Amino acid sequence: MTIAAAPETLAYEDLVARLAAQPAGETAVVTPNQRLADALSRAVADAHLAQGRSSWPAADILPWGAWLERLHENARFDDTAAPPPQLLTADHERLGWEIAISRDAARPFLVGAGALAREARNAWSLAHDWGIEGAIGSWEGAEDAQAFAGWAAAWRDQCSSRGWIDAPRLATLVPALLGRQGVRTPAALVAFAFHIVTPAQRFVLDACRAAGIAVATAEPPRHDARVRVAALESPRRELEAAARWARARLEAAGDGRPPRIGVVVPDLAQRRELVARVFSRVFAPSGPARGAPFFNLSLGRALAGYPLVDFALALIELADEPVAFETASRVLRSPFMGDAESELHLRARLDAALRRSAPPMADLAALRSVIEAACAAGPGRHAPRCRLLDGRLAAVASLRAPGRTATPAAWAAHFAARLAAAGFPGERSLDSAEHQALGRWHECLGRLGALGVVAGTMTAEAARRHLRQFCLDTVFQPESGDAPVQVLGLLESVGLEFDALWVTGLTDDAWPQSPRPNPFLPVALQRKAGIPQASAEASLELDRRITHSWAAAAPEVVLSHGLVDDERALAASPLLAHWPRCELAELEAPAFDGLREALFAAGRVPTAWQEREDRVAPALEAGAARGGTAILADQAACPFRAFARHRLRAEALDKVEPGLGPSERGQLLHLVMARVWRSLGDQAALAAMDAAQLEALVADAARVAVARMRAEHPGRLEGRFARLEQERLASAALEWLAIDRGRPPFSVVLREDELAIEAGGLAFRGRVDRMDRLASGGLAVIDYKTGSPGVSGWLGDRPDDPQLPLYALAAGDDVRAVAFACLKKGEHGFLGLAREEGLLPGVGTVDKHRTAGKLHASWDELLEAWLQATARLAAEFAAGEARVDPKRRFASCTHCDFATLCRVDGEAVVADADEAGADEEESE
Repeated sequence: MTIAAAPETLAYEDLVARLAAQPAGETAVVTPNQRLADALSRAVADAHLAQGRSSWPAADILPWGAWLERLHENARFDDTAAPPPQLLTADHERLGWEIAISRDAARPFLVGAGALAREARNAWSLAHDWGIEGAIGSWEGAEDAQAFAGWAAAWRDQCSSRGWIDAPRLATLVPALLGRQGVRTPAALVAFAFHIVTPAQRFVLDACRAAGIAVATAEPPRHDARVRVAALESPRRELEAAARWARARLEAAGDGRPPRIGVVVPDLAQRRELVARVFSRVFAPSGPARGAPFFNLSLGRALAGYPLVDFALALIELADEPVAFETASRVLRSPFMGDAESELHLRARLDAALRRSAPPMADLAALRSVIEAACAAGPGRHAPRCRLLDGRLAAVASLRAPGRTATPAAWAAHFAARLAAAGFPGERSLDSAEHQALGRWHECLGRLGALGVVAGTMTAEAARRHLRQFCLDTVFQPESGDAPVQVLGLLESVGLEFDALWVTGLTDDAWPQSPRPNPFLPVALQRKAGIPQASAEASLELDRRITHSWAAAAPEVVLSHGLVDDERALAASPLLAHWPRCELAELEAPAFDGLREALFAAGRVPTAWQEREDRVAPALEAGAARGGTAILADQAACPFRAFARHRLRAEALDKVEPGLGPSERGQLLHLVMARVWRSLGDQAALAAMDAAQLEALVADAARVAVARMRAEHPGRLEGRFARLEQERLASAALEWLAIDRGRPPFSVVLREDELAIEAGGLAFRGRVDRMDRLASGGLAVIDYKTGSPGVSGWLGDRPDDPQLPLYALAAGDDVRAVAFACLKKGEHGFLGLAREEGLLPGVGTVDKHRTAGKLHASWDELLEAWLQATARLAAEFAAGEARVDPKRRFASCTHCDFATLCRVDGEAVVADADEAGADEEESE
């Protein structure tokens, strides 16, 4: 609906001129949102500047809701009449709805009262905006609508009994507020850029007219635009093209006034990180620009996602209840903990040491105990002592809660005291973004304290939950100055004026938008009221009007869509049919040379290019190499990986997770099998044992293995879980021993024993799982696997898993077979290669496998191929060969720990890994 009854419609230029010429307060302007208010304020400021003024009174321009709140605020200080009802904040309303819903015992809910409260409040606001609040409960609706009617009645009664009024009903007070003698009103009120006027807004405007205020409307400026429709390969390419196009328009403007360029991304909230990366690479390829940024994303992130606020929430939670170790780790390492700079390196080393013994969950008391135990450990295993950190944690622990329940204000003060005891926000100076985040954090603490208006007392858990929810609901983006390129969400762009505008994502399945009726209000009632989201017809009409407003928002407009998204074909929205199509080349969106841009940004423009090889490290000094057979596996996967892990000693931090991971489960099974065969020695002893004796032997081995794991990793394998793991180990071992019992006679000569290895002049040591001497003569090298391995990892010039080939070469000419012993449930058996058939069950001869496109003719040829491949890899490693050369393009990098060192493009890693689709093999 439009304001058809308005007595005056102002042209945009006339509105700006009036606001720049009239005294402040004579004309008030209301807008649908803050962004439009800011845009109009900037236009008025430009008009003042054009007239040579250096200062002026601010124009009275406010979003609709803020203008109503100001009327109420003025009435509160009017002593000529009784004060108006207390106006609740959005936080008060949400908590009030949550209380009303939690008291409804009529039906169970799968969704928590907090989540329902947000949706119920939205329904309540929608009903009042469209004048259907009186019909709530009287229209037949679904179960959700019936439940909402009961909550609404309870909320209405609570507000009435306590003298409250909420924002959705504030419009009903406007006639009384305007009639007060002490409430100052403007001579004129202008509704600017309202595409839809709800019945509640029309009621307010009519009340203003009745109070003698001249009501007018004004629309944003409209351009006779050149509109083109572009189709891009994919949504990602669409974003890249829009970013390049925006940069080209910015550069074409030269040194004059920066143009106002808009890029609309309908699903910006969901794709924010991708959009930020794409635009950063186009506008700042060498890193964040100094000074004012070139582009700005209108939607920020949840305040809880900023490191300073994440630390504050985590510390408060850690002080009260167990948290995941990763959360506790962030607290220990955070720069926002007191004295963090002074103990920076010590705390990093402490964290790394704790990961070897910390439980997966810990509260503050448990964390302090683990720290003390780690610092008191024996030589070679103790963690560094961080005395300043100890003091901070002790100070936090010494604070006592105000009680089991307390007022919200008391909890807010207690949480602030905890943070102060921890030295928050740290000893280093905060940057601008952190200062702003700190300010918003203090606002959230204040909002928690203000909840006492609705809730008398609450528990610590409830207080923490409300505080965290405030931080999650607060969308925050640090202010960094005006940027010429604005990246906007869908509704934020409506009504704004630009010099150039590109709207992305206009596919037929996204635009027009599908109807989204509110589930808590009867759909038929919503349709009768004309709510746009309630019916396909109303939604189509609204989106058609928005599309045409985009088409007139700038002299140059591009409307685009992708063609394919994850192999799903996309088509253009039917609302684009009115405008001509164009090719990407016509849009003048050139690609930019990232290296050239980086050099220009750094002030280094080369007159001639020089190439320098930077892939060879100093040669390895003579002596044994540390790292075992993994050295050659890493060298084969990527030479830089081997250099980083085995020369630089870089390693990923241990992960502290509940229970055991695949690697630890594999280690346990190795320990069990080694202990069993140390007791048995050979197959004859195995065959001589009856079932009860064997079960007892295996059970004891499983018990010893679990006890050892529990000692090394406290808290990860306790009680019932330890017993279940012992049973699993015993079952897996017995299943495998049944296979060994059926083999021809053999004896086990090595079991988890060290083996000296030499390859390509490089000497190192390995630990062979098992080596059997066969009755027919010769040796069989066996490696236990709990995954699903394959012999293809042994073959080729760059074998993925050269461990068993190295063991076979080290054992000498007596080796007759090499095999995995697969202990995965349901897949027990040998998998490998042998000199001849029948040496191991299911293991065939070598000539049945390919490598490098040809067949191995014999066992001896296979051994020679292994010798050459391992010698070449070892020689490369010893010579310092450290080029970034992943074997399977970037699929090899997917689970590599060193991407930050080699600077492989993370997105290329993901893309190539998806394309490769190679099976992952277990590595132990």
